[in-house]
Amino acid sequence: VRVQQATIRQLDGPLSWPVAPPADALPGLGGVQVTLKPTLAGALPGIRRYFEQYPYRCLEQKTSRAIGLHDTAAWTALVGELPTYLDRDGLAHYFPPSSDSGGGVGGGSDALTAYVLAASHAAGWKLPDAPREAMLAGLTAFVEGRLERRLPSPRGDALERDVRKLAAIEALSRHGRATARLLGSLEIAPQQWPTTALIDWLAILRRVEGIAQQAQRVDEARNLLRARLVAGGTTLKFADEAGDAWWWLMTGADANAARLLLTAVDDGAGWRDDLPRLVTGLMARLDAQRSGAFSTTTANVWTTLALDRFSAVHESTPVTGRSRAALGATTRELDWAKQAGGGAMSLPWAAPSSTPATLTVTQQGTGKPWVALQSLAAVPLKQPFSAG
Repeated sequence: VRVQQATIRQLDGPLSWPVAPPADALPGLGGVQVTLKPTLAGALPGIRRYFEQYPYRCLEQKTSRAIGLHDTAAWTALVGELPTYLDRDGLAHYFPPSSDSGGGVGGGSDALTAYVLAASHAAGWKLPDAPREAMLAGLTAFVEGRLERRLPSPRGDALERDVRKLAAIEALSRHGRATARLLGSLEIAPQQWPTTALIDWLAILRRVEGIAQQAQRVDEARNLLRARLVAGGTTLKFADEAGDAWWWLMTGADANAARLLLTAVDDGAGWRDDLPRLVTGLMARLDAQRSGAFSTTTANVWTTLALDRFSAVHESTPVTGRSRAALGATTRELDWAKQAGGGAMSLPWAAPSSTPATLTVTQQGTGKPWVALQSLAAVPLKQPFSAG
């Protein structure tokens, strides 16, 4: 018995699907499994354990750890030290520059500065005015070409320059400091950009006014991102994950999956139909990790932020009452008072008929639980089968 198809929906009204086993499925085996959950965010115990045990303490790691653990005391201590990490231009070092390395003369990272500004803003955590203003000024100077920073990089080409500038402009846009004029230093070629830059571009288009052909560019960015998604059942990947592994800029496919969800939640109606697979795809990526956490601090932070934001927007009402699933003559029910964390219900295939049977799932009570469906059948394998 194998999963033949899988899908997930938020139960915001009665749902119904015509269902039937594959024509050559062995009789008497399989059926439909209906799994109900009150939320897809949850406590993320694997990520919490990852940050609790994480031993390293550069600025990025301290920032990520405080946000990932929702540790306001650690954040307060960090921002008190933040000025010691900045160079004279306002860009952040990973470690406070020592006197024998030139002190705060230069050498700060635009990528790190943009990350601290963006992640703290997404978490809703404030930076002190003085270092915040210095960092914003430093990023503005970098985008305008008045500052140059060379990063340890396997590329160092014009594309990388534009990717770094897009990250900087996106961070500036979160703080009301980005203008359409800043884009004049870029070659606008979204088809050529890695996914992280395309996500930044969509966020910039949503926040910055006065960009030429803005509405058309928003549609283009959404469509390009959708075209890069490779989805099957509850899995989600990007078409070129190897090409998206820009590790020296602290990004990769796992972080992109989380950042895309975070952007899509805030983008509203433009992603309504895609949100279920973006959420479950991100969770499937996380489930594939043996420890229940991604291998990088930044991917874990963006995942925490994305699921927190998704939950705040779409799962604010507690789930109560009962959920019911029916297929043919079989009915199953889940009582949320007894199973607050949700559960799974199995329904056998309906008796053979000339027309497909209808599976219905209804919610009688408050909240909008998530329903995941799996069709299970034993189908003889007649040829090699690829599931991606």
